[in-house]
Amino acid sequence: MWPFSLLKKLSQDPPVGRTRGDYIGCYLLGTRTPGRKGEDDAVSYISLATTRDALAHDAQEYLQDFLHRHPQLDAAEREAIESLLAEWDERVDAHLAAGARQPLAVQGGTELFLRTGMRARKKEKGVYLE
Repeated sequence: MWPFSLLKKLSQDPPVGRTRGDYIGCYLLGTRTPGRKGEDDAVSYISLATTRDALAHDAQEYLQDFLHRHPQLDAAEREAIESLLAEWDERVDAHLAAGARQPLAVQGGTELFLRTGMRARKKEKGVYLE
């Protein structure tokens, strides 16, 4: 039975901020536009943060920039984004506790997603930077 439990453990992503060899657990924050013509869903990553503080910083920067670049948003859309910014910690806690299966927010046809995963660790001259 132990080979199966070892295989299961190795196939799971490490917890956020924890390392496994050349990889580190992280939050994956990004946008996804489902069903674009002729291609798979278009995914763009905003943050691969390894801490909640870094995640909050990246999200705040992205969302505030989005509001600045899109002054034509109607009041309801702008209010939804501002609400997400104001209640960021509570919304993230609830989203991750629910399993992160649904988008964190939807704007037009684009979904803002947040889930946990892993990424390659940053390495310079043979030394891990994180």
